[in-house]
Amino acid sequence: MKTIAALCFLFVITACFQIVVVNAQSSQQGFTNMLALPNVFKLGEHSQQYEKLMPGYQSLLEACDGDMKSAHAKLFSMMKEMEAFGDMVDFDLDGIKAWLHFFFNEDGSVQHIGFYLKPNSRNVDTVEFSTFLKNFSKQYKFPLRSDTQYAHYSTFSFPVF
Repeated sequence: MKTIAALCFLFVITACFQIVVVNAQSSQQGFTNMLALPNVFKLGEHSQQYEKLMPGYQSLLEACDGDMKSAHAKLFSMMKEMEAFGDMVDFDLDGIKAWLHFFFNEDGSVQHIGFYLKPNSRNVDTVEFSTFLKNFSKQYKFPLRSDTQYAHYSTFSFPVF
């Protein structure tokens, strides 16, 4: 009888240990996945990391102290810079329509870009578009410095008029 009780006790202890290990691995994996959010990603592919990222950013409008004209001018400037960069690297943006979510550091450098091509967009290879956005983000700084990180989500259509 003592042997059965000892085996039951050992089984319960082993089961508890396995639960703790699985939970620890799951927490570590969640942390690793958060760190693994790519610089450029397709919206919908890294949903958990994306959702955890958003609360840490104020909106572009907030970063511009509520000045809509200033925010729009800066955004328009960025779109023109994207077109110029596309010309420079021979990547045709004309006809591309996409939802883009930009995440900026305090100094205006690009931390992440989430994108999703709209149904009425010109057909473009998403890997090539992702590579273009990644290369653009490495060399571009948004013309705004802020005390906190900021983000902007909008639709973008090229060419810019």
